[in-house]
Order: sequence, then structure tokens, then C-alpha cells
Amino acid sequence: MTKAKDKGDNTLLSSLPELSRRKLLGGVVAAGASTVFGNFTIFSRQAHAAEPLRVLCWPGYEEKDVIAEFEDLHKTKVEFKIYIGGEQMLQFFSQTAPGTFDAIISDAEYVQKLKAQKAIEAYSTKGFDELANYHPKFRDFAPTKGETEGTVYGIPTRFSFYGISYNTEEMSAEEAADWSSLLNPKYEGKIGMFDWYLPNLGNASLAINPGNQTPYTIDDAQLAQVKEFLMKLRPQIGMFGSSNQPIAQAMLAGDVVASPTGDLDIDLKLAGYDNFASTIPKQGGIRWQEVATVCSASKNKDLAMEWVKYMTSPKVQSKLVYTKAFKARGPNMKIVDYWDDDQKKLLSYVPDPENPGKMLVETLIDRSMPRGLPSNQPEQAWIDIFNEFKTA
Repeated sequence: MTKAKDKGDNTLLSSLPELSRRKLLGGVVAAGASTVFGNFTIFSRQAHAAEPLRVLCWPGYEEKDVIAEFEDLHKTKVEFKIYIGGEQMLQFFSQTAPGTFDAIISDAEYVQKLKAQKAIEAYSTKGFDELANYHPKFRDFAPTKGETEGTVYGIPTRFSFYGISYNTEEMSAEEAADWSSLLNPKYEGKIGMFDWYLPNLGNASLAINPGNQTPYTIDDAQLAQVKEFLMKLRPQIGMFGSSNQPIAQAMLAGDVVASPTGDLDIDLKLAGYDNFASTIPKQGGIRWQEVATVCSASKNKDLAMEWVKYMTSPKVQSKLVYTKAFKARGPNMKIVDYWDDDQKKLLSYVPDPENPGKMLVETLIDRSMPRGLPSNQPEQAWIDIFNEFKTA
């Protein structure tokens, strides 16, 4: 959704704020032949094949470079229904008959909602050899653990961060490493913010309670402190963006110098602008991640499990996180074996000078916490705080 990738009509996309973590092409879903099921269209890369696998997912998974090897190996086709945002995913699923989908790529926090609907089932990780190459925070991933040892409801496939993106000519790396820097009076009206409550309240939770491994599990007193932090931040906010694009454009124009919307720098750098960077502040930051799940009503579970296993491969992830749809990061650390030096540098898979023996991306993972859903208050309570903050 930043300048370098935005080639299509974003009218629909901009109306769905959860998309802002993505840098989507307007026409990304037009990947191949299409097949109509019920009242929606599933996109298929091949027009004719027996025993298709049907997947509900974010954009990128359907791209030829990502899925072709699987289709060739299993002599099948994979049909994709593309969604934009977790709520749309739930809507699409509920509108279809049981058994329509074999697998779902879900944002990790939405696994809770899929489980509540009995839409997905736990599966064993036995035989998933590539998990040994995952970063530890994704190998033992609490948001998707099953009820019995060695089972999960989903395995991570793609992730990235909601840290601070900033103009290096206006903000120093030292300032960007501390959430409190956003409160500096010199940045009044110069901060751009993504218009969605979940990552912003999560980051504020970490700002007032540094290092909390569960920033969405806080008591009412801590939630009141989150609100207080946001209200202090309000004079600094010069704009709210429904997507990455307007925030990135405002940064290019100089109207915004920083944003608690990580990774804006990736597309800006690809577009030739080198004076932008992003980081996770020392107090911690929110991390989003997608996971591969298997549908309870699938009639093709064996093939679905093979597809999940396929998605754990570093070779596949190296393509998945570098699609036309957008750029992200992969949890399999062997992904670097399939990238050139420019790709490694762009996505932070390079040595961290401050932490010998670690890649910079590993440091950022260690400093970040999974995006989640409020667990001690209803979602609406958090939404109401964000809306009050916006209109203050």
C-alpha cells in the first residue's frame, strides 16, 4: 500500500483498516482462473485438476512462485479465496457450507474465534522437521497451542512488526528506541497513526508496562494507564491513516516524521528513499503473525497437512514473504539461504552489531510480543478507548 506497490484501486482496501500492516497490490487476487462456489469466487492457478485443495487466506499465498511447486509435487491444484482482514475472513467462512475450505491462513489472534466456531482442529507437529529451524518464539507459539502436548491449531508462516517507522533526518535511532519519545513537544502534530485499536493499544500497553509478555492481558487499572498514555499522545497525532499508503505519503511530504506503524520503511527503501528506518522500542512492540490451520470439516485433510508442512519450508517462505502482494518476514531462520544480500538487509536478516551472534530480526522478535485480543475486558471496552482517543 505504499508508493512502490500501490498499483491498483484501493477503494475497497482503504475501507478495511486491518489491512494497514500489509503492502497490497490492488490487483493481487487476479492470479489465474476462477471457480465459483456459492456466492463468492475462489481463485485457482490452474483451471483443471482433480481433488483440489481449497484455502482461505490473505493475499500472497496464491502467487505462482509460492504454490507452483506444491501443485506439481502433489499433482493437484490449490484454489484460493482471498480475504482482507480477520473479520472478513470470519464472514467468508460463515457464508459457506461446512467442508468448503480445507485450510485457513489466519491471523494468530483469530484462531480463538475459529476455535469457538469449531471451524478448525488441532493437529500434531510430529514430522514437521522444519520447526527446528524456526525462531524459538514461533516454535513454541502460545496463541495456537493445542490442549494436548505436541499439538497445535496453527503453525506460523509469515510475520512482521508494529514498531516505530521514522524519518532518520528528523528522528534519531536513540529516540525511536523509546516510546516516550513520541511525546516530545517537538513532534506535536507530526506523528501519523494507523486507524485500528488493536496494535495501538497493545503498543501503549507495553509503553506503560515494559516487557510484558502478554500486553493484552491487563487489569482495569493498567487499561486506565493505557488510556492515559494515549491521551498524552493525542496532541502529537497529525493524521490517522486507514492504510499504510497515506501515512507513507505524509512521511515523504514531511508532514509526518514518525509513526507507530512498523515497516513503512521497507517499501520506501524499495522506492529509492533511504532516509527511513523502523525499529521496536526498548519497552517492546506488537508483532503480527499468520498461521496455517486445518478445517475441521475438510474432506481433504491429508493434503491440507501436506500443504501446512510445505509452508514451513525456508525456500517457500523466502518467496511467500517477498511476494508482489507485500513484503514481510518468515519464522524459519534458514530463509536467508535463499535470499541475496539486498533482501537480507532490507528485511533485517543481517548481523545485529549490538548482539553478537544474532541477526537483527532475531533481536526484534525477542523484543516484540504477539498481537492478541483483550482477555480481561470485552473488545468493545478497548475499541471505546481508541475512539475516545481519536475524537479527543
